[in-house]
Amino acid sequence: MKRILFSLILLLGIILRFYALGSNPPSLDWDEASLGYNAYSLLKTGRDEYGISWPLSIKSFNDYKPPLYAYLTIIPVAFYGLNDFSVRVVSAFFGVLTVAIVYFLGKEIFPSRKVKLSLMLMLFLAISPWHLQFSRIAFEANLALFFVVSGVWLWLKAAGRYFFQSLSALSFALSMYAYHSPRLVVPLLILGLLFIDRQKIRRNVRPVIIFFIIIILSILPIARQLKQSTSARFSSVSVINPDEKLKESINAIDYDTERGFSWGKYFHNRRLVYFREIVGGYLDHFNFDFLFLTGDPPGRHHAAGMGMLYFWELPFILLGVMYLIGNFSRFLSWQIISWWFLVAPIASALTSGTPHAVRALFYLPLYQIFTVLGLAKLLKKKLIFLAVPVVVGSFFHYLHLYYVITPFEYAQWWQYGYRQAIETAREVEDRVDRVIFTYRYDQPYIYYLFYNLIDPGEYQKLSANMEIKRAERKIGKYEFRNIDWSQDKYLTHTLFVAVPGELPDGTGQLMGEIKYPDGKTAFRLTVME
Repeated sequence: MKRILFSLILLLGIILRFYALGSNPPSLDWDEASLGYNAYSLLKTGRDEYGISWPLSIKSFNDYKPPLYAYLTIIPVAFYGLNDFSVRVVSAFFGVLTVAIVYFLGKEIFPSRKVKLSLMLMLFLAISPWHLQFSRIAFEANLALFFVVSGVWLWLKAAGRYFFQSLSALSFALSMYAYHSPRLVVPLLILGLLFIDRQKIRRNVRPVIIFFIIIILSILPIARQLKQSTSARFSSVSVINPDEKLKESINAIDYDTERGFSWGKYFHNRRLVYFREIVGGYLDHFNFDFLFLTGDPPGRHHAAGMGMLYFWELPFILLGVMYLIGNFSRFLSWQIISWWFLVAPIASALTSGTPHAVRALFYLPLYQIFTVLGLAKLLKKKLIFLAVPVVVGSFFHYLHLYYVITPFEYAQWWQYGYRQAIETAREVEDRVDRVIFTYRYDQPYIYYLFYNLIDPGEYQKLSANMEIKRAERKIGKYEFRNIDWSQDKYLTHTLFVAVPGELPDGTGQLMGEIKYPDGKTAFRLTVME
């Protein structure tokens, strides 16, 4: 029976992650398009879009993405071509694997009724809005989550056995090749594992020595990249922004000094300012609205009209946490998941824009574990049937929000319209001498490369000789830049791909208008003869 239930839950997880994968979300966002085109470039030439041979970080938009997702995407791109579906397949596939892995994780965590509770844990992750959201988009965090969860499961299963300890090390190392956050979260997680299991380790230290040898050897190829690319990424998203935060601190100190309050330099010390920002960012990830009501901005991270978790999970999470705290010292595995829960948001807390559902993804499936612990109380009292209609009703409500409401309301967050604008421009480009494509919505060039299947070898030659500016690129007759109508109005034989308001109404010949699903205009394509 357990095999049948396992298979049915896994089948549900597959359907939910692969159904309409290429069309919902309604468009690739620019990070997805970048990963896809770089995978295509690596497939065709062995180099990324900038001509770097098999890089250990993907430069992309100067955010230096870890390479694993792009490398794995080479496989579906080779089979299915470069399209929306092939870019997202890797995330969906590893999302399904994560659903399977948590069953085995549960068997290591739950002290009794292991199979029943593990199947429940598996089901809750299979239908989790948070996990589904990121299993259906090409975000590297979802790939990294699989390796983090696998690493913890293999550590718990190892119990001093070399094979599983070695696989745990390899899994943790691969998470660092997949996404930035594990480069901080995983070392902290491992420190906790070592401390909690210190008694076992003293009795048999050799497997742990092997563990560290494997993990160190595995990350050696990216050791230098870890410093360079992570620093570049951190500087772009860090909450510790010297220009902004130090200015506030200095102004406050000057204000106090002018009024004779000498202690101001201690109260407004930049270290205290940074500490407050980091602690505030950390606590943001336990925010009620974020978790259960609204999620985080932008709309790419959750379904419209709901938070990251089902609202019905709240009482069971609280019950589960209370039960865990009350029995904390009884089971080492519970101490491990508690430590995991506490360190998972730390990397995200160091960045701006908290709470952040992507960077903090790594405390899934812990909320599901807490939910199962809470629901276990109902199982004991044979009251589980009371929760079934609520869970089923919430699930179908989520499906309605995700497949019907979200594409309508949140399409613009997904850079909807770029593909349609590129296709329309392609039909007109032979009639004009140049195409000026607005940079208002950011990174339009990557959609041009992606949807026109531009030869990576030719683009690499161009990018090698071109000064790369964020808002100014030229590829053939296409110019990707901001439109300055005071200057551009004198251009002739030009196609403008602009957003409403960039060109005066009635200007030129309107060749097409791209609209969002809600009827608002995304782009207007206008020819100036």
